[in-house]
Amino acid sequence: MTDPLDGIAQYLAGLGLLTYDPTGASGDTFIDSMPPAPDAAVALTLYGSGEPDPLAAEDEVSLQVRIRGGPDPRVSRRRSQAVYSVLHGASGLALPDGTWLVLAIAQQTPTALGIDQNGRHEHVVNYRLTVTNPTVNRS
Repeated sequence: MTDPLDGIAQYLAGLGLLTYDPTGASGDTFIDSMPPAPDAAVALTLYGSGEPDPLAAEDEVSLQVRIRGGPDPRVSRRRSQAVYSVLHGASGLALPDGTWLVLAIAQQTPTALGIDQNGRHEHVVNYRLTVTNPTVNRS
């Protein structure tokens, strides 16, 4: 299977919405974690999804896009809104890692998470993604 997290990160980086380094050595976007630095950061995480269909070569996965800004809540809200604008409703899209995104549906609009222990605001949007995922028994 291709990696939807890597594909989404590369796609959003290509649009100039974030900076992604697949090696994790630089940039402001992180997979499965939100490190303490930099102040402005994005975390992409997959979490529980529905039961996979054994006959269809598509999976539904849940994606959380968590965006941290600084002391001004507008920073993370605007960035979260920009990501929401390009992901919600995206369909029939070949992501840069080879993942075929059938459909992306936001589960809510950008929502404030509050302020972290360093006074930085965070916003989040959860998405339901349908992606192709052929396996040995599904094609």
